[in-house]
This record gives sequence, C-alpha cells and structure tokens, in this order.
Amino acid sequence: MDILELMVRILFCFGAASVCYLIGNINFAIIISKLKKRDVRKEDSGNPGAMNMLRNFGTLYGGLTLLLDALKGAFAAVLGWFVLGGFSFTEATRGIQPALGQLGMYVGGAAVIIGHVFPVFFKFKGGKGIASSIGVCFVLNPWVMLITLGVGVIFILLTKMGSVTSFIIIGFPLAFKCLDVAKGMAFVPPHMLDIAWASIGLMILIFLLTLWAHRKNLKKLFLGVERKTSIFSRYKSVEGAKKKGAAKER
Repeated sequence: MDILELMVRILFCFGAASVCYLIGNINFAIIISKLKKRDVRKEDSGNPGAMNMLRNFGTLYGGLTLLLDALKGAFAAVLGWFVLGGFSFTEATRGIQPALGQLGMYVGGAAVIIGHVFPVFFKFKGGKGIASSIGVCFVLNPWVMLITLGVGVIFILLTKMGSVTSFIIIGFPLAFKCLDVAKGMAFVPPHMLDIAWASIGLMILIFLLTLWAHRKNLKKLFLGVERKTSIFSRYKSVEGAKKKGAAKER
C-alpha cells in the first residue's frame, strides 16, 4: 500500500467513523416518546433506551425502539465495511480488502455505540448501547447473534434481570468473534496482524462502552436492589404514570 492510498484510507476511516457517530446520535427512544407527548428521559430510570421504553411505554414501543436502534447499529457496521473494504486503488491491496472490510465493520460499530452513549446533540447523555450493539453483532455473525438473542429472551423471562440479559446478548457474540479473529491470526501474513489486533481492540471497546454505561445497574445488581424487568408490559398513559408516581410518594 503506497503512502497516497494509506492517507486516503485513513481519511475515509475518520469520515466513516464521524458519520457513524452522528448516526448514533439519533435516539429513537426520545423520538418515539416525544411523539407520544412524553419524554422517556423523565420516566423511571431516565435512560433514553429500549429497556426504559419497555417499562414505561409497553412491549410495542419498547420493541420498536430496540428494532430501530439495532438497525442503526447494523447500518453503521455495513457502512464501515463498505467505506474501508469496498474499493481498492491498486492490485497490490486487493488481497487485504476482506480484512479491511472487517475492520471497517468494527470501526463503524464502535463509532455508532459511542454516538449512542455519548451523543453530542443530547449533551453527551445517551442510552446504554445494547440495542445498537445487537445490530452490530448481527452483521458480524448473524447466527451466533440469533442464538444468543434467543437465550437472552429465555433468561429474562425466567429471571427478569435486564442488565445481566443485556451482557449475555452482546457478550457472547463479541467474545466468539474475538476468538475467531484471534484463531485466524495464526494464518494471517505479518503485514495484516495490525488489522487483526485493531479489530479485537475495537470489539473489546464496544463491550467496555456498554459495561460503563451500565455501571449504575451493576451497582444495584450487587446490592440486590435492581428493578425486575418484564418484556410483556402495557403502555402507560400520562395519567397512569402520574398515578404510579403519586403512589410511590405515599
């Protein structure tokens, strides 16, 4: 890879990361709750994410938020793949296109999660990144993601532990992909090892971001006071939410 192509790819990488970060700023929990004449940030935990939408707006709107956030994550990963791996300037770099495409997925995925957790348009106070991470993991390995999603649904039905379920759903696909990349490093040419290490680092970053975003939940979990979550919830009207708040105050 010559100097000119390297510089162009670095610019494309920063450009893709910036676009994916801005995509991450699109918060569907806030958008949907505003359309319902409410603000999810003023409900319950105050977190603008799918889990808080589920608790306060019901299964329909919680599921819709999860789906849209997951699509956001998937789109960012695909965009990163296309920008970094979808073209080649020279014949010499054509052999590393698949590896660059994989790296692009991790760059796009990490950027969209950062944008979701730390959105500049919402004073850097965003969601926890689980739904968007599901979308990213689905692009990385759809079958593993579907299996762990099924396991997660069964787990939350049995335990109603939302935060632990979140880590199960995204932890296994990311760990599986990290091991897959690490295993493949034995057969990777020396000049491509940096790409493999960068890919593993970005996947670890995605998990650590969601872990950090759940720090309050983890504290409550260890203290045994984390609220239980049911995935079958009804929509609460404004009046109903006010009555519930008044009842708690009594």
